[in-house]
Amino acid sequence: MILDIDTAYLIKYNLSAHQYTIARLVGEGNWTEVNKYLKASGQSERLREDWAALYNAGYVTAPPGSSIRLTDMSLTTKFKKSHAFGADPFDELFELYPIKVMRPNGSYDYLRVDQHRCRKMYHNIIRRNPALHEHIILCLRAEIHDRSLKNNMPFMKRMPSWLSSEAWQSYADFVESNDMTTLEQKEVGYGEEME
Repeated sequence: MILDIDTAYLIKYNLSAHQYTIARLVGEGNWTEVNKYLKASGQSERLREDWAALYNAGYVTAPPGSSIRLTDMSLTTKFKKSHAFGADPFDELFELYPIKVMRPNGSYDYLRVDQHRCRKMYHNIIRRNPALHEHIILCLRAEIHDRSLKNNMPFMKRMPSWLSSEAWQSYADFVESNDMTTLEQKEVGYGEEME
């Protein structure tokens, strides 16, 4: 079994990778895998502490009791919502992505091509990770806003190329360093100073 772990998520909620792994496996109801993992990691004697940490973070419904059984551990909706999608995440990306652009030669080019292949690629990229999906959506919003301001929309990639080249990465630093709630930028006119 392969688990993707977002370290920013762990830091934000003060969890260890070990505690996160336990919560993910318990959330999937994979009890045999949890037991194998605890034995292989040699951390089964620390289960009470890990359970308490998960409870304090708000991911487990009850604190550990006098006897510890993994089947008694149940996750809160807080953890489930942070690791599940309400709808297909590709649909949100597809709706946000520009439909067509006018290329520099004056011809129209449709950007939302090969929807079926793009859906598969996107699901492989995000691998059931809502945090990554949100990051990609923010990067796409930033790119669209930036290209609109600079009149660079004619150079927007088609969706399959955008996904396969991970083009959102070029706006990742911008997203992390700016407040993305408002994408408005101050335009600097001729003769005005930049701050």
